[in-house]
Amino acid sequence: MAERFVLVLAGGLGERFWPWSRPDRPKQLLPLARGGRSLLASTLERALVLAPPERVVVMTARRLTAAVGRECGGSGVRVLGEPVARNTAAAIGAAAVLFEGEARGASFAVLPADHAIDDTAAFGADLGRAYDVAEREAVLITFGIRPRAPETGFGYIRRGAPLAERLSRVARFTEKPDRELAEQWLTSGEYLWNAGIFVWGCATFMAALEASRPALAGPLGNLSWTGSDEGFERQLEQVFPSLESISVDYAVLEHAPNVLVLEASFDWDDLGSWSAWARRQPHDERGNVLFGDAFALDCERCVVVGDGGTAAAMGLRDMVVVHADGATLTCRISDSDQVRRVSEAVRARGTP
Repeated sequence: MAERFVLVLAGGLGERFWPWSRPDRPKQLLPLARGGRSLLASTLERALVLAPPERVVVMTARRLTAAVGRECGGSGVRVLGEPVARNTAAAIGAAAVLFEGEARGASFAVLPADHAIDDTAAFGADLGRAYDVAEREAVLITFGIRPRAPETGFGYIRRGAPLAERLSRVARFTEKPDRELAEQWLTSGEYLWNAGIFVWGCATFMAALEASRPALAGPLGNLSWTGSDEGFERQLEQVFPSLESISVDYAVLEHAPNVLVLEASFDWDDLGSWSAWARRQPHDERGNVLFGDAFALDCERCVVVGDGGTAAAMGLRDMVVVHADGATLTCRISDSDQVRRVSEAVRARGTP
């Protein structure tokens, strides 16, 4: 059996959770998982089901390595810092070279650090199956989620020819649809949400990257494992600044002919908004979600969060009230997926 590794991508900003999420404490470090754990800690628990800690690498922004390292605690996993952000294709390509250098013929899973998944047993079984397929065949495996609603905030995958139970070829990847199209896709049963979770062999991935983005694959292929993560990071400093910034979906998956999709049997949510997070939290008798130093008086179906100060709401319906680190957000729950606009506007003013 091929040696198995896990790459955890933990470099995102998570701006939709402003003001709780900030550049120095992005979404994956917030206590958004069950039981008040961080999303990163929850992801690492799942990663360690798949591989021993020395074969789990968390890749994050260089400025976040200390914070991410603290969150990893004594788990024994490795943390690598990217000198500049270059999206997922470059990060995954660098990891492919790293893992192949450590164990020829290796395969690896790619896990975003900011997903909510509670059924660890089903997750481990599905990922194990994907490893098995990717180690037998030169294929790229992505995970799809059966849609529960006509979501317009997710990318979708159209299933092609079935190969086995829940396993199909990919007919095509699609952009985020409008409401009408999302409803059609939900009714058709042909489409899955794109979870952004992948499994493949290192050599298979690099061959696909070379075929579709040779200008990206070339510099990454010149990286080498010299026996230390610190040495590998120094190589990243030389290579990353000149690389194209592009997602793995655009760079590889939309072009490769050997992409398969496995419909997940586990629960999944990307927690892309305050309303999405609230769906998975305990509610009081009036449907409110309270977290931290927070209380709600005569409120219904509200989200109230206080971190570093008290957040109080009174007489509100279907609202979000968040106070964190000296900043306050108030908006309708129905608009919570637009909070990134606030974060961008605040940042444009020169404040975090």
